[in-house]
Amino acid sequence: MINFFLFVIALNFSFLLFFKNFSKVIALYDKPDGFRKLHKKKISNIGGFIFFVNLSVIFINLNFFNFEDVQFFLNNKQFNVFYFFSLIFFLIGYLDDKINLNPNLKLVLFLFLIYFFLLFFPSLKIENLNLSFYKHSINILYISNIFTILAFLLFINAFNMFDGINLQSGIYSIFILVIFFIKSNFNFSFIFLVLPLIFFLILNYQNKCFLGNNGSLLLSFIFSVLFIDFHNNKKLLFADEIFLIMLVPGLDMLRLFVNRIIQRRNPFSADRNHIHHLLLKKYDIFFSLNILFSLILLPYIIYYFFNIKVLSIIFSIFLYFILIKLINK
Repeated sequence: MINFFLFVIALNFSFLLFFKNFSKVIALYDKPDGFRKLHKKKISNIGGFIFFVNLSVIFINLNFFNFEDVQFFLNNKQFNVFYFFSLIFFLIGYLDDKINLNPNLKLVLFLFLIYFFLLFFPSLKIENLNLSFYKHSINILYISNIFTILAFLLFINAFNMFDGINLQSGIYSIFILVIFFIKSNFNFSFIFLVLPLIFFLILNYQNKCFLGNNGSLLLSFIFSVLFIDFHNNKKLLFADEIFLIMLVPGLDMLRLFVNRIIQRRNPFSADRNHIHHLLLKKYDIFFSLNILFSLILLPYIIYYFFNIKVLSIIFSIFLYFILIKLINK
């Protein structure tokens, strides 16, 4: 384990040392447009590459080296299928960064990918909802396929739309992985997912690298699989707990979709009305991040440590809309 761990650290550290070289080879940059992208110079958009290389190292280890004390959340055969679909989501994100894919085309691609993925992983179909405040499971077998696909789509889109300012998606991703780490009884394999995020955050903080659609689609797909697996199979997460974890990105996506539809615009069209954009109009980036993650963390702390379930969700929704009201004044 220690040798593999040191190798992964060295691999990620090499991204810091040779980041300019990697960026030039991949040649994927986010260029300012004066409207939605207000950074002053082009920024490397290869955050997803950092994460995908680490995922590939896990794939190579499981299939060719097989360190017995390095276990992941899926067995080897399952992980290979999972890795293949992760690659496709990553490539779609890369193409989107490169040529700006049509949102409707992406939606169709996601629908097909998730549908076929579930054929390989029927255990990830959500057939029962387990709630922390209700002792019986709620059977939804008759809408299982539609509900599961919708759950994937909602989280993937919400996570993608939540990626807007430096450190935001990276910190949120580490928050999610820490929950998985704790809930899995401190399964050390999650460290191999956290490590690339830490190194990415260093580059992101220095304004040298963005996550890009290649990174947000890859991470959101992985997290979607983990959320459902922890709910369905491992029985470690309740449905209402997952709802609370992704509530702020989900509420922001819903608000934006409704506003755009009212304005007779494509709900997937870009603008600067996301919660992080609204905060940045009034505050600096670090104060904005503090507000955002207080909004996410405080209700979850109340939920997890004080065992206040439904009220913590209501409290989170209330805080979100109060904040939107205040920053829109």
